Amino acid sequence: MSFKYWILIMFEIGICSRSSAKFCSRSYVGGKWISEGDCGGSDMMSDIMSELEDRAKKEEIKSTEKPTEKPTEDATVFQRRVKGDVDFNRNWTDYVEGFGNPEGDYWLGLEELHERTKDGNMELEINMITKVTGIHWLVKYSSFRVGPGSDNYTLHVFGYSGNATYDALAYHNNQQFSTYDADHDTYFGNCASKGRGGWWYDDCTWSNLNGNFNKTVPSTNYNKGIYWRDDLNGDGYWDNVNDLRFSEMKFRKRL
Repeated sequence: MSFKYWILIMFEIGICSRSSAKFCSRSYVGGKWISEGDCGGSDMMSDIMSELEDRAKKEEIKSTEKPTEKPTEDATVFQRRVKGDVDFNRNWTDYVEGFGNPEGDYWLGLEELHERTKDGNMELEINMITKVTGIHWLVKYSSFRVGPGSDNYTLHVFGYSGNATYDALAYHNNQQFSTYDADHDTYFGNCASKGRGGWWYDDCTWSNLNGNFNKTVPSTNYNKGIYWRDDLNGDGYWDNVNDLRFSEMKFRKRL
């Protein structure tokens, strides 16, 4: 799979303590600082959209015969949900090959992910914005690798850091990828059914960034929508589910 555009949004954040009465996050987007939470400002999504469009125009590169040619940026975005105009309830073949548009919502493809991360020298970064509160979460993993197709593209990730209150991706470590037509999870049913999208499901999920973009996760059903588990009390139990209105996953060479 070849790509015409490579897009990178660099985020730098400063946050107040979660236990504080106020929450503030600041993001550097499009050459200017944008504040979130009690810092003021609610226009982050429009700035992200403008930034994506501007970067797509400026960073166009010529197509090559080698689909795995390294990007011009230091990071490769492989998952993004920002508009909701691309259906992520796809079959196994689509998730292996990739779909969507690098300028907006898209999925790089499991085979590409494997080829580019198989040397085991990659780190993972995930940017998320919560739907209700508009808080920007930035989480990182010091090691990220996706296994081969013969192992159903098993996820290998560890070394969490970030400002989310829970490492919701840890539950999916060492899990194979599943779609509605290729069930590789540990659940007695199929976690990817009912429009949940493809993911590294276990039994079933503590995070799901490929869920239905337009669904809100009800308190009694954590299987739909785009969400990230929240352990507010730090006791290992699922206290809250945070609906997301933006997610972006990218990998880069580990420094």
